[in-house]
Amino acid sequence: MTFEDLLPEVGEQGRFQLLQALTFVLPIIFLGTHFLIENITAFVPPHRCWVRFLDNTSALLNVSENLNYSSLLKLFIPLDSDGKLESCRRFSRPQWQLLPPNVTGQNLSHLESEPCVDGWVYNQSIFTSSIVTEWNLVCDSKSLRSLSQMLFLFGILLGFLIMGYLSDKFGRKRILSLSYFLFAVSSTGAAFAQAVLVYCCFRFLIGFFMAGIFLCFSTIFTCSLIMEWTTTQHRSPLAVMISLLVSVGHLFIGFLSYGIQEWRKLQLIVSAPFFFFLLTNWWLLESPRWLIVNNKFDDALKMLRKAAKINGKKDKSLTIEDLKSAMKKELSASQTHNTMLDLVRSPILLRRMLCMSFTSFSIGILFYGLTLNLQELGYNVKILQITLGFSSFLSRCGTIFIMNYFGRRTITIPCLFFAGLFTLLCTFMPQGKRMGILRATLTMLGINCLVICISCNSVYHTELLPTIVRNRYKGIVLTIDRMGAMLAPVVSILKHYIPALPLIIFALLSITASFAVFFLPETQNKPMPDTIQDLESIMAVLGM
Repeated sequence: MTFEDLLPEVGEQGRFQLLQALTFVLPIIFLGTHFLIENITAFVPPHRCWVRFLDNTSALLNVSENLNYSSLLKLFIPLDSDGKLESCRRFSRPQWQLLPPNVTGQNLSHLESEPCVDGWVYNQSIFTSSIVTEWNLVCDSKSLRSLSQMLFLFGILLGFLIMGYLSDKFGRKRILSLSYFLFAVSSTGAAFAQAVLVYCCFRFLIGFFMAGIFLCFSTIFTCSLIMEWTTTQHRSPLAVMISLLVSVGHLFIGFLSYGIQEWRKLQLIVSAPFFFFLLTNWWLLESPRWLIVNNKFDDALKMLRKAAKINGKKDKSLTIEDLKSAMKKELSASQTHNTMLDLVRSPILLRRMLCMSFTSFSIGILFYGLTLNLQELGYNVKILQITLGFSSFLSRCGTIFIMNYFGRRTITIPCLFFAGLFTLLCTFMPQGKRMGILRATLTMLGINCLVICISCNSVYHTELLPTIVRNRYKGIVLTIDRMGAMLAPVVSILKHYIPALPLIIFALLSITASFAVFFLPETQNKPMPDTIQDLESIMAVLGM
């Protein structure tokens, strides 16, 4: 008997599992908003230097009424190479000789200019406030915007490592409750931060405790509260549901941005509900698998009987002896001690891990490199956010069908290649409103190619690894994926020096990763290996 043999006796797909899944619907949607919320709250509006004669009412009244505002701007703000107002510099003194209409930016290079020593004036037609406008994260301070993104993603990486360990030690439900509370405090605290560095610290904590929540319904780790109440054949639909709800969160934040123009209000609205979600956590039952492994048989039996009661199962024939028998089966695989040296001993496993790690790293850095910089597309960021949420939802749904029809490897290779190709094409497109729609379309196509890869890899990577080391090595691959995501904002900073460089790096990584997948086998309708020896035997039969 294994533990999964016990689940039919309490109901493997009954009212309890349904209510448990529904309990997580709203939290997952709201968590999805926090991934890309800085597309809205860290929006960089058009801006220019503050000028006393223009932006001080009393000074402006002393200027001749025959001069319109745009004419006055030319006296104080230089033009860039595109004929637009400079964002980070102003003339040291008014240039009255520039009033004639025939004066252009070509003969202004000799005029003395200075940084925006008195601050900036921001265009508030799209959003009335953002962290950028509040703390002037422009010009010399623009890298602080990327810092908050990097710390958020680093928090997720560290959270998966630390909260996963704590979940194994103290239980899934306790860590979920703790993560809910601290996430609610951190994300709400970010809405009241009075300094940019304090805000960045809160963003790190948001990512850290977000990982603790996701661990409770993630298929990648064994410490998964919702998955451990579910049999193997029902886990894939749950995994798909979770990914779809994250896309709904991306869509939701886009719609919210139309009604909420202030970043603090938006941050608060998507954060405060987690105090309520904490209250809904009281009825959830602890994972019986975790209780069994930790020799808490009486508690495990109580949990199973409560689940059976909710599912309408009146049979109470389960005994502690059944649980002990199930525990022996569950732990039988762990009797064989596996270490990282197995990668050296098994060239096949090493090759798979290297290819999986590189593709995951490339997907992570490209996905967040594109999705966290929607504003760079030169189009309405609100529409782009909604388009991203809606299209990624459809892509995740479509992946289920095309993956089962064409296979995992067959769709991963072209999706990685075209994601890189679309991104590379964007780097060579000229700037301007006419090309904005085409650039946005190519970027959205690239992002959705990556979404298909992410959805496919959740199954593909599971089938590539032996059961005995699957969770450990998938954890390593996920960690490398998070490293790629964390580095995306860092690479994006390079655009301030060479505008096209970040996209070129992202594109080349994705295209190279598509060739790396050629070294992986197709796993559709193939037997899954249980041990490293099984893996080598299967590959020997296939002649690979």
